[in-house]
Amino acid sequence: MKGLVCFTAFLTTSLALAQAPAVLAQAPTLDAGPQLQARRYQGVIGKPPAPGSYAEADDLAILRWNQRTRTAEGIIHSWRFLNRNLSAFEPAIGGDLAKSAPTLSKGLVHVLAQVDGVKDQLKDSIARPRPFVSHDEFKPCLPLEKGWSFPSGHATWFATAGLLLADLLPERRDRIVAVGWQGGYARAYCGVHYPSDVEASQRLAQAISRDVIASPQWRAFKQQLVEERQRLLAVPPAGLPLLTD
Repeated sequence: MKGLVCFTAFLTTSLALAQAPAVLAQAPTLDAGPQLQARRYQGVIGKPPAPGSYAEADDLAILRWNQRTRTAEGIIHSWRFLNRNLSAFEPAIGGDLAKSAPTLSKGLVHVLAQVDGVKDQLKDSIARPRPFVSHDEFKPCLPLEKGWSFPSGHATWFATAGLLLADLLPERRDRIVAVGWQGGYARAYCGVHYPSDVEASQRLAQAISRDVIASPQWRAFKQQLVEERQRLLAVPPAGLPLLTD
C-alpha cells in the first residue's frame, strides 16, 4: 500500500524456440517452457480484501485520498498509460522499440498476450466489482471499464513488461521497472482499481516473469537480440530523458 500512497507525490514532482528471428517474430511460444496456467498463480495473488474488513478500509482510504488530492498533471500522466503499449517504456530506454528492436517488440508482445490470458482467467474466477461500481462516491479520472477488478489487467501488463524488458536491458533496469510500476499505480490513482488489485497484479507479474526468464525459450530469445540491444543502448545515459522518482 505504501508505494501506492506515494504515487501522488511522484506525480506532483514529476520465448521462443531456438529458431530464426523471423519465426520468433511471427509466433514465439512458451509451450515447451513454463506453463502459464492460471491455477499456478492463484496462490500468488490470493484473494481481495473481504467487504467490511480492515484491509478493505485501507483500500477505500487510499482511493478517497487519491480522489481528494488529484492534480491535472497527475491525471494527464495517468492517461499516458491508458493504452498498453511498449512505447511507454521508450523514455526509460532511450530508443524507439518498434524501429530499433522489432524482434524484441514482437516477441515480448506475444508473451504479454499469454500473460493476459492468465490474468483474465484469474479475474473471472474472483469476480470483484470495480470500486466505482460498489461505491458511488468514487469518480474515476480514466474511462470506465466493465470488467472485474482483481487483479488489474493494466497493472499486470505494465509490471510484467517492465520486468521482462529489464531482464533484456539490465543497463536501464531501474528506469524500466519504475515505468512498469507506474502503469499500475495510475489505475488506483484514478479510481478504476483498488490499491489491492494493483498489488496483486505486481505479485502476479513478478511470479510470471521469474518463470518466463528461467525458461530455455527465453534464453534462446535473448540470444537473438544482440544487435537490437546494441541499437537500443547506443544513446549514452546522459542523453536520456529525465525521470523523477
